[in-house]
Parts: sequence; C-alpha cells; structure tokens
Amino acid sequence: MTGLAALARSGDTDKVSAMDTTLTKPRLRRPQAERSADTRAKLIEAAITSLHRLGYGATSVTIVAEEAGVSRGAMTHQFPAKTDLMLAVVNAVYRKDSDHYRRAMAALSPRAWMHELPSTMWATISQPSGIAVMEIMLASRSDPELAIKLREMQSRIDVEAHNWVIERHAAAGITERPDGEAIHRVMVAAIRGLALEAVFMDNRAEVEKSIAVLAEVLRHLYPALQNPSED
Repeated sequence: MTGLAALARSGDTDKVSAMDTTLTKPRLRRPQAERSADTRAKLIEAAITSLHRLGYGATSVTIVAEEAGVSRGAMTHQFPAKTDLMLAVVNAVYRKDSDHYRRAMAALSPRAWMHELPSTMWATISQPSGIAVMEIMLASRSDPELAIKLREMQSRIDVEAHNWVIERHAAAGITERPDGEAIHRVMVAAIRGLALEAVFMDNRAEVEKSIAVLAEVLRHLYPALQNPSED
C-alpha cells in the first residue's frame, strides 16, 4: 500500500491533500535572463581559470565549455567567437577590480588610499584574473581583430582608472602633477611586469619588496603622502 493510500484509508485527508500538492506542484524555472547571466558568468570564470593555468594558446572554447560544465551550443550562444569571450573576460575583470578599489576607498581616508595604492594594485593585478588579462593582451599581438577591440576597451578603462586617482588626489587635498597620467601608466606597467615575473620565477615574496619600492617612489613624487594620517 502506498503512503498516500495508507493515509487516505486512515482518514487523514489533510495530510493526503498536502502531500498530493507537494508531489504535483510544478517546478518553477528561473527566468531566461537569469539563467543566461549565470551561464555567462560560469564561462567567464572558466576562461579565467584556463588562461591562468594553461595560457592563451591552450585555452580553446571547448576547454572553457568543459571547465564551466556548459554545452558547446550554450557556449556559442553566449560567445560566438573566442574574441568575444576574451573581451568579456577583460571587461568582467575590470568591473570586479573596480569593486575592489571602491571597497578600499570606503575603508580608508583619501590620503591613506593613495598611500596604499601600489599595494592595492598589486593585490588586484597579481590575482589569477589579472594574469588572465595579461595573457589576452600578449595574445592580441598576433590577432589583429582582438588587438583593435582590446585597445579600444583598454583605453576607456585607463581613462576611468586615472580619473579615480585624480578624484582621490582632490579629496586628499593633493595637487595632481602635470605628468600624473604618465606616473599612473608607469605604476600599472611596473606592477603588471612584476606580476608576470612572480608567475615565471615563482618568487612572489621577493617581488613584493619591489612593490614597497614603488610605494616609496610614489611618496617622493607626492611628498604629501609621507604622512597619510594627516587629513
């Protein structure tokens, strides 16, 4: 005798009704847009993992789909070409990094934020996601289509990132140097290079000493940063 039949025979119709409703209630599907966004996020995260672990050349759309647990058809629907996926990775990493910088802004005074900027940049750029972006940048040298689109995207990112620095300078009462944009570019390039060295040489602890040197250079360029607690 089944559980429902036994309950019915015992006269407990309320339980029968409740169980019947549970068994027959249709399973609600998430909205298509939500499922699509989830698939997209999985593919981007899988691409970052593959780029960091295998490099650009060995990161194929098939490997990314398998890593994400997504069908090849779903992969193609989200990203028709590898270039589309790589650009999505760069954009997603930038948005995630932006959130990291904003959290640091909220936690520190403007002057302390500037004082800690090299360390914050290092903590961000040296992550697997940062290495993945550099893999894409290096690969664009031999992919004209990717190079053109990536340069356009990166130019917008650079302008927005430098504007943050200008805003922090103003908030801290520090006058922006005429060569401020060049200084920012040097800092980003230096930290990217050190992140690649840390991966290649497996000497992260040693490289972090160089980040401290960059922080000291920044303090020499902006003497007001010598005393970050003075707001």
